[in-house]
Amino acid sequence: MANGIHSHYDFVNNKIQSKYPFLKKGEGIFGLSEEEKNKLNLTNDELSLIKPYYSSEEIFKYYANKRNKFWIIYTDSTFKNSEKIQSYPNIKKHLDRFKDVITSDNKPYGLHRARKEDFFIGEKIITLRKSPNEPKFTYTDFDCYVSATFYVIKTKRVNLKYLTLLLNSKLIAFWLRYKGKMQGSNFQIDKEPLLLIPIIKVDNENFFSTLYDELVALKQANQDINPIINKINILIYKLYGLTYQEVLIIDPNISIDNFQSY
Repeated sequence: MANGIHSHYDFVNNKIQSKYPFLKKGEGIFGLSEEEKNKLNLTNDELSLIKPYYSSEEIFKYYANKRNKFWIIYTDSTFKNSEKIQSYPNIKKHLDRFKDVITSDNKPYGLHRARKEDFFIGEKIITLRKSPNEPKFTYTDFDCYVSATFYVIKTKRVNLKYLTLLLNSKLIAFWLRYKGKMQGSNFQIDKEPLLLIPIIKVDNENFFSTLYDELVALKQANQDINPIINKINILIYKLYGLTYQEVLIIDPNISIDNFQSY
């Protein structure tokens, strides 16, 4: 489990723009729009450093939209040695425009904290560190680079689709509300309470994986997902051996008939 990328600055913000009026707010520094990426006329070698960059606009509860709007120049700490950037002249030219802005540890060409690239590749779960009203955990199986406003969870010890359903359940939201930190109605998802969640390993992980696929298919088709979410919540209550009276503490509106239906 790790934070996402700390670029120092991915795009020009108000603070930068007020200090450097020749820069435009929203202009890409390490982050790039599709238009900005295309205008750089990057070589194939340079394109190998350009990674799909996702935000909460594409990352939803349970799943993410694979079609990214932005990209990130993924230059790790080795680019602190300015000799390395010489092989990427168009990227160098772009970043040189921001040499006074990029004051991070790996300036002027490296991301402040690139993180291990393995975290962004293949199967993973992504969660916003500050989440309004409810925790949101997202399964992705494609390359998905995110900023430090997210945590990235990777493990081979448990099926990640099952884990996504579990982490998004009412039971775990209750756990995080009282074992984690809250800022008003916002959940602050920290590493310590997440790592302390008692994860039950199940023999029928494929059953939960199929439930996940069904839920996402319904969601993407704009169908009602409440019945399947209700089913998942009840199955997870029972997985942890909760009685109906205990469940009422978490979910006071659940009926005994509903609880006993699964």
